[in-house]
Amino acid sequence: MTTMTIHKAHAARMLLTLALLCVSEGAFCQATELATAQLDHMLRTEWKLQNIVPAPLVDDAGYLRRVYLDIAGVIPPPQVVEDFISDKSAAKREKVVADLLDGPGYVRHWTSYWDNLLMGSFRSQVVDRGAFRLWLASEFSNNAPWNQFVFDLITASGQNSAGGTLNEAMSAQPELTDLKVARKPEEVNGAVNWTLKFQGKPEDLSGTVSRLFLGVQIQCAQCHDHKTEKWKRTDFQSFTANFINTRPKPVDPKAYMKGNVRQVDLEDISRPFQPRGKNATLITDYASAAPASLDGSDFSNVANRRKALASWIVADENPWFAEAFVNRMWSHFLGRGFVEPVDDFRPSNPAVMPELLKAMAVDFKAHNYNVKRLIKQICVTQAYQLSASAMAKPGQGNLYWADFRLKAMEPDQLMDSLVQATNVMPVLERSVGSNLQQIKYQMQRQFQFLFDVDEEFEQKDFEGTIPQALMLING
Repeated sequence: MTTMTIHKAHAARMLLTLALLCVSEGAFCQATELATAQLDHMLRTEWKLQNIVPAPLVDDAGYLRRVYLDIAGVIPPPQVVEDFISDKSAAKREKVVADLLDGPGYVRHWTSYWDNLLMGSFRSQVVDRGAFRLWLASEFSNNAPWNQFVFDLITASGQNSAGGTLNEAMSAQPELTDLKVARKPEEVNGAVNWTLKFQGKPEDLSGTVSRLFLGVQIQCAQCHDHKTEKWKRTDFQSFTANFINTRPKPVDPKAYMKGNVRQVDLEDISRPFQPRGKNATLITDYASAAPASLDGSDFSNVANRRKALASWIVADENPWFAEAFVNRMWSHFLGRGFVEPVDDFRPSNPAVMPELLKAMAVDFKAHNYNVKRLIKQICVTQAYQLSASAMAKPGQGNLYWADFRLKAMEPDQLMDSLVQATNVMPVLERSVGSNLQQIKYQMQRQFQFLFDVDEEFEQKDFEGTIPQALMLING
């Protein structure tokens, strides 16, 4: 590629970026719609600049399987495959994305995705996993804006449980019918169970909030100033101080052990915090620090520190919030984010195609943080519709998503797809009867243990293990 050609490509890329990022004094202008054609053009411009020839488009069967797994978490039924392949309409791929986003599989899959990411395998007597999953399912069913979802999660207060009425099987994998049967009382706020997971460890909560929702590894400054980045230990202490005044209170101390889950009421206290127990000395450092955000905004005099911090996190002006979520979704659907690992935004780890990431983040904010719209936007791009490379490891082309990156199936995707492919559920329903939920829960636990993949990091090798092979052969 000649020097003149490179300069022209750079110029074209920058002009398109300026057109897409039409921002005036921090406010969005009217021209914020990021059409698929514009997004594809930015990718093709980069491919041309890097002298990369993209892979051909994937066939209909491959695309249908891909989009079903990514949106609904399961392979498509045989009849759906036949109908889709025989359909000759030009807009059928866009239509199947829209249908999946409006279907029950979307709610079920993304409830499991965020339950696994936020809760993992955590269990305790004050955390009601069933109530938390019900809250997640309600949020995704209503397509809650992402900024509202995160604000409600971080600031959640109220009762954690109705007393352990959901067993572990239902809490692990509730179907939509179960969600209706197991509806919790109005006073229960399932979202508080995530904060309760970190009870007594505010430093873990603050590090997780920063990493998951801002993509910033502030926890690296927990014990000492960061060696290569700007974060100081005082920054971490001030960020953590926002969670110090949040405490659970027993709903009924006399019935504290009622059921499987202890009923508590999570609240923010206004009186000075008095640390106790073996971690008292460590927590004192956080309690004595001035509560602040990562940009230094002081929350010492606010009525509720958590709400002040959450408002700062989800604000349009926040430089990390929207980009962190767009990056995570891009990585989920395309196998690699603009920034890798997906939760490690820092100057020394620059993004690939930062202008495209910024354009998508601006568009995401301009459309009220609409998660379904963002997913549809990604799934109809040329990059998402390319065929996969046969390479064992990603190459240069994959750095710019010029061929589709092979991805390992998540445990839930693998289990649900095997169940669908073998049609084993009717057999289980006849043979185990009322124990079906428990059987499904045990199956899920086994698959999660053996096939769990860390989506925080780019997957480059898929060699498998002996236990995985034995499970698929004999399980």
